[in-house]
Amino acid sequence: MKAKLSELWGQVAKRREPVLITRRGRPLVRIEPVGLGKGLQSSVWRERAAWERKHGQIREDFALIERVRQEWQSCLED
Repeated sequence: MKAKLSELWGQVAKRREPVLITRRGRPLVRIEPVGLGKGLQSSVWRERAAWERKHGQIREDFALIERVRQEWQSCLED
């Protein structure tokens, strides 16, 4: 089963066409390629670089919220 799914994923990625898997004639799962024709060449970092070229550098000077440990108390105990 795993080998068959891996083969299907490869076909979907290569052909850029969705595949519909049915059980007894009823649609069960649809596997679709990611993105609109970009294929697997696109990455988060490339998208960020493209955004920064268009809009300017993303500022990263934000302050992190201090994490506070909270004690848990059961509602069943008095």
